[in-house]
Amino acid sequence: MNLIPAIDLIDGEVVRLFKGDYAKKTVYDIDPIELTEQWDEIGIKRIHIVDLQGAKTGNQKNLETIKSIIKFTNLKIQIGGGIRDLSICKKMMDLGVSKVIFGTAAIESPIEVEKSLKEYGNERIIVGVDIKKNKIRTNGWEKESSLSPEKLINNMNKIGIKEFMFTDVEKDGTLSNPDFSFLKNLFDKAGNRTIVAGGISKIDHIRKLKNYGIKNVVIGKAIYEGQINLRVALQNV
Repeated sequence: MNLIPAIDLIDGEVVRLFKGDYAKKTVYDIDPIELTEQWDEIGIKRIHIVDLQGAKTGNQKNLETIKSIIKFTNLKIQIGGGIRDLSICKKMMDLGVSKVIFGTAAIESPIEVEKSLKEYGNERIIVGVDIKKNKIRTNGWEKESSLSPEKLINNMNKIGIKEFMFTDVEKDGTLSNPDFSFLKNLFDKAGNRTIVAGGISKIDHIRKLKNYGIKNVVIGKAIYEGQINLRVALQNV
């Protein structure tokens, strides 16, 4: 099981949103570089970074913070938020990230996902699917797409995407139980490189997802609020 801690950024600060609502954010007085050092020491292999302003507007506003994290960490980094085309994907890859996540672009400009896939291969390109009440949300969760999650999975599979990240926005940042049947259903459709997020707030939640065959989980608020101790989790899942 790969535990992937999340760092969401607004104006260079580490934040968590409640159900994807930018008006309901919690700011944490934490140095993200120190965080990555701590995670590296306990055996974390990969982290998940999101430029939330980039996700909303398409313009990345946290690039300097992201550059600093990349410079000072040995961890593999998957990054999302504002990656809308091949040029931005290339910029991130050139900085040294391991994987980039296309979300809005997978809906609005899938040709850019396909071009990036041809350039970097399916080991380095993830499609992020943010879902609220069974509807895909884009542009920082502010727009609703008419495309179903199943149709998007099929469309992306056709161009060669093998790795998906599914976020249950209705559960994200709530510290409530994940919607296990919902996540399992998506995993069954997308395959064993699926990453899931949303509401994971106990070690038992991670164990249950592992029993479904899910091998990658992103954890955010539960870490910052002390509900999941990553060192303990790594030893017990």
